[in-house]
This record gives sequence, structure tokens and C-alpha cells, in this order.
Amino acid sequence: MPVTISADGCTTPYRHTKESTAWRHNGTNNSLPFITMDTYDILIVGAGPAGTCAALRLLSLGYRVAMVEREQFPRPQIGESLSPGIRNIFDYLDATPLLQKAHCLHQLPAHVIWQQQHADLLPRGHSVMADRGRLDKGLLDLAVARGLVLYQPVKYEQSVRHGDTWQVSVRGPEGLQTLSAVFLLDARGRKGIQQQQRWQTAPPMVGIWAYVPADDMPRSTCVEAVPDGWLWGAPLYDGRYRILAFTDPPFVRQQSILSHYLHLLSTTQLFRHAVEKGPLSSLQSCHVFSYVHHRPWHHNRIQLGEAAFAIDPLSSSGVEKAMRISLQAVIAIHTIFRKNTPAIAQEFFESRLAASVVNHMQWTSRYYAEAWPANTHPFWKKRTAPPVGGHSASPFTAKVEQSLTAYHPPASSPPKKINIQDTLQQLWHKKLSLSPAISYRQTLCVINDCVEQKTAVYHPNLGQEVAFLGNHDILPLIQIAQESETFGQLILRWKQLVPPDMAIPMILQLWDKQLLCEH
Repeated sequence: MPVTISADGCTTPYRHTKESTAWRHNGTNNSLPFITMDTYDILIVGAGPAGTCAALRLLSLGYRVAMVEREQFPRPQIGESLSPGIRNIFDYLDATPLLQKAHCLHQLPAHVIWQQQHADLLPRGHSVMADRGRLDKGLLDLAVARGLVLYQPVKYEQSVRHGDTWQVSVRGPEGLQTLSAVFLLDARGRKGIQQQQRWQTAPPMVGIWAYVPADDMPRSTCVEAVPDGWLWGAPLYDGRYRILAFTDPPFVRQQSILSHYLHLLSTTQLFRHAVEKGPLSSLQSCHVFSYVHHRPWHHNRIQLGEAAFAIDPLSSSGVEKAMRISLQAVIAIHTIFRKNTPAIAQEFFESRLAASVVNHMQWTSRYYAEAWPANTHPFWKKRTAPPVGGHSASPFTAKVEQSLTAYHPPASSPPKKINIQDTLQQLWHKKLSLSPAISYRQTLCVINDCVEQKTAVYHPNLGQEVAFLGNHDILPLIQIAQESETFGQLILRWKQLVPPDMAIPMILQLWDKQLLCEH
């Protein structure tokens, strides 16, 4: 039976509205006993950050949401480094107090040896080091308190599509049970995706980690590139310091895990002194694969988190990325329930996921190329270019591969400082024209938590389609620009449609990007 937590913290039984369904043997008259089927709008399998993020947002939109989780919480979980963008997500979910617990360490500086063979001390902004076991449990408890129906510990066994719903078999202490939902969200992480469903986005690695006393290391995160891989270390709230090394699988097969790990540590500047002081504890290893699911959306079954996209650990943004994918899935689901436009909703989710994959692959390859051993050592050479080569597994991954081939990183240039008064005086009486390079494209936009298709403006200097200036639809504004003779006339007309203090900066922005030109 699912449970919920009452206001006083006690665990009490809770069961949602259910339907009774009779099952029969292949159309014969021999009936099986009636099976109780709990019915929901959305069923989520997996209670990590991706699953609970989706649950919290769906609950806030008023949906009936259930979750299946195999393990008891808190459970051991690595991946404690949370990138600064995580704070915006927790604020959005009204879950910020969870980042203020004692098991969260804030604003740790970073010692980095990457581009040069000396250590730079860098600030890490608002990143967080958190005990993932406790943080994940906190998110799950919060979702249950807000109405999530939780089946735990329950093992997911199989799912079958019947008409417009998914029927999911789970096994718990009470035996086999069937749950029904319109949407099935798979948030089981790496365990929820089979090898043949993965489209590789980076060469595989082996991760090896162990612990030393935190007192033997600085109170900071440490990142160092060495010839055969790279290492990352960080203090934990419990007084230990984890040192995690990433290297190529062939290197590890040549000797024992411990021998190779010690060899990697011996080549570092930031970590070797800690190992020299005393023995390591709790040596562990795992294979690290980076991939995207070749079919992340299929018949209202949506992959979330690392069941959708497992990123290279270099960015330390895996939790943030997983939660953002979940929020995009929620927008797509809400669009289908509210507007009944499944094709638009699926296109939105897949296009956002594809863009995330491409951006991360390009960023990762550039960052590997910047490391000091990149030009001479095999580990680095194979990671300095995304793996593109006509091996798409599906229409979705073909779209990713096509985007990779066509990808051009945005040109970085320092922002111009415009003297508004001088520029305004200069342009006021100038004749106005629209750039002939402007074109119009259909794009997907999120409006009131739903996806809508809108006509957007494109110009090479923008880098992407633009449907809004601030909170205002750009098309009527462009139409007025086309009808106006001078910049001054355009400013006066725009001030009737947008807040007066915004009209001039918006026009100067389009002039700076050369969408508006002097005639």
C-alpha cells in the first residue's frame, strides 16, 4: 500500500481512487480474480532528483501523481556536487530550505590545474556540496507532503500500453500490483536504460574513488588534469574527502584498480600529499558512460534524468541537467492535457533535449581540448571532438547528429557600451529600414506553462529565433518598425505598446544587432 506522511510526521496509509478490472485468459471464459488497479494521471518510476522534480511541479499544477521506488531512503549516492543553477530550480519548486541543511556545504573555492601545470584558486559561486542520500530523501518527503502517492519499496517489473494508458506491474511487500496512468515517466537513471537504447555522446571512462580525512586536504574542491585522465576531489559533510579519478578503460585493464588509482594520484600536485599521509578507505570503481536515449519519448512514455541523457562528469552539472529535463517534460505533459497538441508537445521536449545534448557535447570537447595534456596524450585526444559519424540509432539521434554537424558556437565579443542620450540624438531623425537579412520562422514558445507555436524573427546576428522582446510579441513591433519612417517616430509609437522606459532600450538593442538600419 502506498503511504503518505501526515502533518505531524507520522506515516499513514493512503490509497487513491481506483478502478477494478477483471483479467481473462486470452478471450476464454476462465476469469482470473479481480485485480485492484490504482489510476493516476502520471506515474513516475524512480525517486531521484529527476523524478521528484517532475512530481513536485506536476503536483503544483493539480495532477494526480504516483511514484514507484525500489530502494529505501536515504540510500548511498555519489554525485554530491551541485552546480550554481540548481538554486534557481529549488527556488522554483519552493524547496530552497533543503539546500540550507547541515549536510550542504556552500561556496567552496576551487583549486584547479587544467590549462597550465600550476594551481589556480578560483571561486565557485553558488555551487553546493550536498549529501545526496539526505537531499534526495528531503525532496521525496516534500513531494509526499504535497500529495505524491508513493509506493516504496516496490520493484518495477514491466509496463504495457493499453489504449491511451500505461499499465505498470510492480511488486512490493503485498505482492504483484498493477498501476495505470496516462503518462509513464522513467526516472530510474542509468539502470533504466539498456545498452542498445544508448546513443554514445562521449568515449567511456572508468571512475575510481576513495576517501581520505578532510583534514588532510584543503577545504575546497580540487580539479587536476594529468596525462592519463583527470581527478576531482571535494570535502564531504561527514569529515571525509572523496578523491575521484577518471581514466580510460584500457589503462585500468593493464593493472589492478588500486595500482592504477595510486599511479594516477602519484602524478598529481593537488592530491598526492594526502595519500602519502595515510591509507585510503573504501576504494570503489564504476564504468562511466555518456549517452542519450535514442527514443526519449514514445507513446507518452518519457525518459527523465540519466534515463534520458547521461552527461560527461566534467561539468559537475548532472543533477541540474536532470531536473531541467524534468521541468521541460512537465511543460510538454501539461500542454497535452490543456491543449491536446501532442505533436507540438513532443517536438518541444525532444528539441530542447537535443539542444542540451549538442551544447553539452560541444562544451565538453572544447574544455578537454584546453587541458595541458590535450595535444600529446591519447586520453585527451579522443575527447577533443564530439563522436559524429553517421551512426544514428533513431530519428531523434539523427536530429542530434545533424545539429552537431551544423553547430557553430556563438561568437563571443564584449558587450558594447552605448551612450543612450548621444545615440538617441544621433538617430532620432534618421530614416529607418529593416535589415534585408531578417527572415521569419516558426518556433515553439512556452506561454503560461504550455507550448505554443509562434512566428519568430531570425537574423544572423541573433543566433536564434526571437519571438518576444521582453514580454512582448515581436511581430507587431517589427510591423510598426516597417511602417515608421524615422527612429523617432518608431520610439513614439512603441511607447504606446510597451512600458515607455523599455521602448528606447529595445529599439537600440535591435539597432545594435543591425535588425534596424539607417536608410
